[in-house]
Amino acid sequence: MKKTIGRILFTTGSILFPLTAFADSAVELSNPLGINDPKLFIARILRYALGFLGVLGLIMILYGGFLMLTSGGNADVIKKAKSTIIWAAVGIAVVIGSWQILTYILGAISQVSQ
Repeated sequence: MKKTIGRILFTTGSILFPLTAFADSAVELSNPLGINDPKLFIARILRYALGFLGVLGLIMILYGGFLMLTSGGNADVIKKAKSTIIWAAVGIAVVIGSWQILTYILGAISQVSQ
């Protein structure tokens, strides 16, 4: 019984000791991003994501053009290349539309918060 109580006291002391012994209230955290508003942080992430998707759309158009150039007259490959170019153009249009919607919403939010 004494052995069990000793183990419990030792475990409790071991767990609670670091909480009080190493407590320090003088810790100062820096802001590496320099953004204090969560709305601006989300807007920056979305703008980078939409920019990346736009670049990806351009790469897909180039890939479709490459497929068309190297098709060698194969109708199936030409059909696949046309489909790739069309859907990449649709994707770029969606990205541009999303960019415009994001700009409009962020403008509305910033006017409301002022």
